[in-house]
Amino acid sequence: MLSQNEEPPPSLTEKHITDRLVPAPVLTLHSNELLPRHYLAVENHRLYPFTIDAKPLFDHYVRHIPTPLSDYTFANNIIWLSQKSGFYQIIEDCFCLFSLNGHCLTMLLPPLGKPAHQVAALDACFRIMDGYNPTAYLSAVEYVYRDFMNLLEASLDRWLIERSLPDYIYRTEDLVQLRGNAYKTKRGEINQFRRVHPDHRLERLGPQHEDGIRGLIDTWLRNRLQYMSGDAIADFFYTVEQERRAIERALTHYDTLGLKGLCLFINERLEGFTFGERITPDVANVLVEKTNFAIPGSAQFLFREFVKEFTDCTFINVGDDLGLENLRRVKMSYRPALFGEKISLRRAGMHECRERQDVESDRDIAPV
Repeated sequence: MLSQNEEPPPSLTEKHITDRLVPAPVLTLHSNELLPRHYLAVENHRLYPFTIDAKPLFDHYVRHIPTPLSDYTFANNIIWLSQKSGFYQIIEDCFCLFSLNGHCLTMLLPPLGKPAHQVAALDACFRIMDGYNPTAYLSAVEYVYRDFMNLLEASLDRWLIERSLPDYIYRTEDLVQLRGNAYKTKRGEINQFRRVHPDHRLERLGPQHEDGIRGLIDTWLRNRLQYMSGDAIADFFYTVEQERRAIERALTHYDTLGLKGLCLFINERLEGFTFGERITPDVANVLVEKTNFAIPGSAQFLFREFVKEFTDCTFINVGDDLGLENLRRVKMSYRPALFGEKISLRRAGMHECRERQDVESDRDIAPV
């Protein structure tokens, strides 16, 4: 149950907040984990900053969503929200995660909680987004798991459903054993790596590796730039900066997030690292993997060794391919057993509203 409290401890005060954040009462869960004292004001609604302190609440509600998708873990959301402003609230006894990007308020996930509460929470969330966004067309929910649509069967005509990039999910045993002709190339790359680098070794990732990880990212960036055209460099730098910040945040909160990782050393130099977590007791998730791609076979070797850390899981999820053809080819080469389907939701009719607004806007600026 949720209840009102008087005042939170000073340590939970956010130092870097927008001028729309104002003091608010505090809510608590059974564990007495306190919500922050600041919130984003959207009309009469309060959205709290999504920080590391929200983990107990998120974990409490997400346990009702037994999906194997990589988007449904606290770690995956908190590390990538470094590029956006994340906010949340408990609505209809569901955890509702919002993303404020520019002038647009959307949801990264559908409401997390018991199915009996999710539809009412979804309606309330759209009212909140509509209250903030300049047009209702911008109100949307990303990364919706497929089975959520079963809750909307009675009102499917109200929704515009768009397919999102799926997660690639493999059988753990396939990735460990690499049996058969389908994995012949992978076995060859790993064996070649071992022959060329007999001095390689693995270590559990920890705080002592942070400097080496930063150095590897710089090396990886320099190597990649050699093969890129001028037009692609700007977008590449933006993507790399997103990933760099996500890695930094993951390392800062590594133990709190319950992450597990490995580092690859060659000649006592860190040449690869990876880390991940469990999504469910039977599905693990690889969040990040980086190796020096000038060292053939290092990526294949490290990936296989890290998968061995989760042999008690039936499946391994490695996320989507970001729409990149080279990444799609690599992930397909490992022969996925499943695709984790995802969709995005808008309300039906919003597309037509958007078109009408564009026409009216054109009329406003058209020359006489």
